[in-house]
Amino acid sequence: MTEPLRTASRYRNIVYWITTLIVAVESAMGGVWDIARLDIVREVAVDQLGYPAYVLVILGIAKIPGAFVLLAPGLPRLKEWVYAGVLFIYLGAAVSLAVQGEPAAVGPLGFATMTCLSWATRPQRRRVIAPGSWTPGRLRARLGSGRAVTIVFWGATGVVVAVLASGGIADLLGRDATVAGMLELGYPAYFVTMLGAWKIAGAVVIALPGLGRCKEWACAGAFYNFIGASASHFAADSGVEHILWTSVFALCVLVAWALRPASRCLEPAPPPLSATVPGVDTKLIR
Repeated sequence: MTEPLRTASRYRNIVYWITTLIVAVESAMGGVWDIARLDIVREVAVDQLGYPAYVLVILGIAKIPGAFVLLAPGLPRLKEWVYAGVLFIYLGAAVSLAVQGEPAAVGPLGFATMTCLSWATRPQRRRVIAPGSWTPGRLRARLGSGRAVTIVFWGATGVVVAVLASGGIADLLGRDATVAGMLELGYPAYFVTMLGAWKIAGAVVIALPGLGRCKEWACAGAFYNFIGASASHFAADSGVEHILWTSVFALCVLVAWALRPASRCLEPAPPPLSATVPGVDTKLIR
């Protein structure tokens, strides 16, 4: 490696560790504060932005393990999901503050920028999925491309896309029943519009072919959305059917994610079976 490349790599590592430490520490401390529901946090999230107090506990439970994943070595796929979740939280906070006309929206946007810098500058061992690791594409290759696997994949994917798209349209149109349901859970009305935009974007990305990395983030966002909805219904003491349906949709996201063909995955296509099983004659497979 030449000296200029060495210098560039050194600066890249410095940017990575500074931004990663800032985001991880803020997530960990913020998670503890959220779970404790400190007055300073409640004043902003509940009194100022209009969110229910229980959402702080949900966010706190998600933030703390996410901080450890960011700092831990390896774990490239988990890191993708954590980066997606952290970015959604910061952008959601920025939009919420902006809607209320608060200049403090600059703060979450700054943390969102640091999240993007951390993601973009991570070293190879924290971004590349090692050959032989468990991956959706490898699982699909193991199960085969039979009709049953294809039906389950497209069935789960169709459910996720349909629920996200229909829910997103209802959110963006401000359907009375949709807004009323969100208000019953304690969320502000503007949250419906923000959620609707994310749902539509996620549905489009999951439905389209290719886009492996975008699909990883869209699946993460869809899973967080449904799990968050299930937790919200539980905290708000909604009917059991609401908790069950949102949990089923979250499970559909995981199934659709796990059974994706290699062309829709983040990692490269797995090698042919003949390349992974010693002693198998490729002529016999052909």
